[in-house]
Amino acid sequence: MFKLNLKIAWRNLWKNKVYAAINIGGLALGLTAFVLMLLYINHEESYDSWTPDLENVFQIREKHDFFTPDNKEHWQEATDSRMASLVRENIPQAVAVTKVDQDWEWSAGYSVKVDGADPILVKQIKDADSSFFSVFNYQFLHGSAEAALSTPKSIVVKESIALKLFGTDKVLGKTVKLLIWRSDPGQMFTITGVVKEPKTPQSVSFNAIIRTGEQDHDPENISNRHFCQVYAKMNGPMDSTALNKTLQSVYVNFKKAAFAKEKRNYKDIYKNGNTPGLSALKISDVHANPTLKLSWKDKLKPIVGISIFLLLVSVINFVNLATAQSVQRAKEVGVKKILGSYKGQLLTQFLLESAMQSMVSLFLCVVLVEMVLPAFNQNFNVSLSFWYNPQLFIMIVQLLTLFVLVTLLAGFYPSWILSNYNPVSVLKGNYENGLKGIALRNILVVFQFVISVTFIIAIGVMYQQTKYVSNKDLGFEKGNLVNIKSNYEEKFAERLRTVPGVKYIATSTQVMGNVFNTPEVITYKENKIPVNSVTVTMDALQALGVQVMQGRLFSKDYKQDTANSVVINASAAKLIDKNPVGKTYDLLRDDRKYTFQIVGVIKDYHNEGFDKAVMPTIYKVTHLGGMSTTNNMLVRLDAANSGEIIKKIEAEWRFLYPDYPMTYTSMNDAFDKILEDNNRFVNMIVLFSLVSVSLSLLGLFALSTFVAKRRTREIAVRKVLGASNIQIVNLLNKSFLILVVVANLISWPIAYILIKKWLDGFAYRIDMPVIPFLLATLVSIVIAVLTVSIQARKAAVTDPVNALKYE
Repeated sequence: MFKLNLKIAWRNLWKNKVYAAINIGGLALGLTAFVLMLLYINHEESYDSWTPDLENVFQIREKHDFFTPDNKEHWQEATDSRMASLVRENIPQAVAVTKVDQDWEWSAGYSVKVDGADPILVKQIKDADSSFFSVFNYQFLHGSAEAALSTPKSIVVKESIALKLFGTDKVLGKTVKLLIWRSDPGQMFTITGVVKEPKTPQSVSFNAIIRTGEQDHDPENISNRHFCQVYAKMNGPMDSTALNKTLQSVYVNFKKAAFAKEKRNYKDIYKNGNTPGLSALKISDVHANPTLKLSWKDKLKPIVGISIFLLLVSVINFVNLATAQSVQRAKEVGVKKILGSYKGQLLTQFLLESAMQSMVSLFLCVVLVEMVLPAFNQNFNVSLSFWYNPQLFIMIVQLLTLFVLVTLLAGFYPSWILSNYNPVSVLKGNYENGLKGIALRNILVVFQFVISVTFIIAIGVMYQQTKYVSNKDLGFEKGNLVNIKSNYEEKFAERLRTVPGVKYIATSTQVMGNVFNTPEVITYKENKIPVNSVTVTMDALQALGVQVMQGRLFSKDYKQDTANSVVINASAAKLIDKNPVGKTYDLLRDDRKYTFQIVGVIKDYHNEGFDKAVMPTIYKVTHLGGMSTTNNMLVRLDAANSGEIIKKIEAEWRFLYPDYPMTYTSMNDAFDKILEDNNRFVNMIVLFSLVSVSLSLLGLFALSTFVAKRRTREIAVRKVLGASNIQIVNLLNKSFLILVVVANLISWPIAYILIKKWLDGFAYRIDMPVIPFLLATLVSIVIAVLTVSIQARKAAVTDPVNALKYE
């Protein structure tokens, strides 16, 4: 019986090749989008699953406001180095605690020099203490976890780095020279281990682990402390809630004792709702909970929702096309029932046909996934593979589950409709009893168009917002401005000033793509005002090309500019005074009061994404532009020949620093990077919208075919009574236009709510425009009319005699 049903199913599909192809192709498109999301989700969920030992590893996080983009307290991975000993001494279950370098985005990496070879920059070389491999159980290809970091000046490399540097992984005992800064004389490290790259990604990723000795002790002197990442391995499973309660209690006592030694008041530090905090997070949860950033789950939520909707649209399209063919299958069902077929047998036969189509769609989906994966990887900055996938077995199980689900969703209703025909009625030529599902099919078409119209509206609004952001005045001149990833050094700056075409050399702690904010509270006319403090060199604001609104910028002509003069931005001026130039404010630091004079006001300039408002900021001059480790060295170039100027700058660099390659970023590139996530999302919406509209058109085509066949006799009678072809076409179009209008009325409030939520994520955004809503309605009506008219015309030109000759 199964063989017979299979043969019938195949013959029926082959007989209706066009319908089958549309059905299979539409379903394959929806499945492709969904499977791509499954691949990505599986990849993100696989972080830190490469060894069971990680189940008992925790990351220690501290709540503070250092390095935050909004100067507010956040739970951060960058933790006071003293927290390692605090955990080790107060948590008995901690069998190993390690400190490791924080991933600083500004870092260009280490320069690695091997023998006489040219130096290369290698990122993610991290300094750790001797306990690192006691916490993280990496597989050693050469060397051992116990001895690898037993002595300072040791380095353990990943297998890929060993091959890159030496062409072999047998490198134990060999030495490499590492330079962290361009003017660093470098240190020699001995390779004491080679570890295998885990099959799944890691939160604590590295290319090499070094031990300099700086992470080995916890200095009591607060001036010697530093920020790093702290990880603890427990002796077994632990309740996170109880662990965090203990850590919080220990941390509060620690802070009170530390402030007492520094003669600082604990209550003065923690006021206005601020509270001290120390917590432990399971390593398996670290990747899904990044600090100061959206998690991958939050970023992916809208795309996952869109993928599910696309799959639903594909299933709906499948249902509509299948039911559109039901008239052709009605007599087959009637004959089979007369010959003794049960409803269950018919249901099984038609589900088998749906399963065959689903199987072919799934096969095409896998082919399409392989074809689009390179573009998908580039767009999402990942390296996914379908067949060479650590989670291949899980993926296959998911696909089989998806196959069963789609077959049931797409096949059950058409199968139920077909198997439900009354054999007496259909053999008499009356199909009305089997066509009672027209209302449901209308609802499905409306649902398809609701999604499509919402997508079209979203494209219009997103395009306008993206255009607005791209053309927005940033408050500084980003063209012909480059940021060399290096600390400021006067010797190099002086050589660059002699290069023709170099206008300014400067540095600042606030540069697009690399920002270090420092919160301060100033006192102006007895009012406490929270502001953001940025340190710059004398020419930094000129190099940025900021716009002066009042007063002046810093100048070498004014000696006090290096002592007590400041420039503020417009946001700070709103909090201080309408005419602040010449006014003074006080700053209390280390129980000493400092007085600063405001000499100028500049227009707010954007240094971060448009999801954040520009903070009230005060700019101060130091000879090094603040922190020497910010890796911001701004160079303003002559627009006429910037390419040649860059080559000359690189030549000067190589002359002074032959062992450290130069890297730089143009401000245009930094601006594009800020918009990268948003542009990626907009491109995804455009692509999915095209697929959704195409599938909706197929669904409309199916329903119009179904209705035209259902109303064949009515059309024939109307033609006999004198109706023209145009009147017949208009008659069929009328009912579908009502569906499209209803879909638009439903989609408008849905689109408004969803898009407003998206726009609210921008601190700088357009007002909700009306044109995309009107345009989406017009487009949906036009494409609906064209689609239905094609099918309606076929029905209108059919000879009425063929439909009425048996009456």
